[in-house]
Amino acid sequence: MKNKTLITAIVGCLFSASTVAMERFHGVEDSSDENLKSVCKDYMVNSYLKNDPALFFYLLPESVKNMEDKIEKSWFEDHTKTFGNDPVVEYELLEFDNDLEKKEHRGHKVKIINIKYKAGKMDKLKRSICAFEQFKNGRWYLGQKP
Repeated sequence: MKNKTLITAIVGCLFSASTVAMERFHGVEDSSDENLKSVCKDYMVNSYLKNDPALFFYLLPESVKNMEDKIEKSWFEDHTKTFGNDPVVEYELLEFDNDLEKKEHRGHKVKIINIKYKAGKMDKLKRSICAFEQFKNGRWYLGQKP
C-alpha cells in the first residue's frame, strides 16, 4: 500500500508541475545553446509534429496575446497543409545544426537553430529555423517557428 501511495503522490506532483510549466506566454530562462536546442527539439517532436500547440504558446511572448485566437485557429490549418490529414507520429528525417547563429534584432539578442525535416505527406526535405529572441524581462521566446 505504501508503494501505491508513493506512486500516486509522484504522479500528482508531475501532473501539477506540467500544468504550471505550460502556462502560455512564459518563455524560457536558460539560454544555453544546449537548452535551446533541447527546447527546439521538444517543440518539433512533441508540439509541431503531433499537432499540440501547448508548448508553442508557452514559448510565445506576451506581446502576441491579443492574437491568441487567430494563432490557435491557424495552428491546426497550417499543420494539415504541412503534414496532411493523417496523424503523424515521427519524422522521416529531423536534423539540427550543431552551431547556433547569434544575432540582434531590434535591440534584442537572437539565437537561431537551423533545422531540416521531412514527415507526413511532404515530398521533399524542408529547411527551417527555430529562432529564440531575448526580451527585456531576460526570458527567451520563440521569435520564429518552423
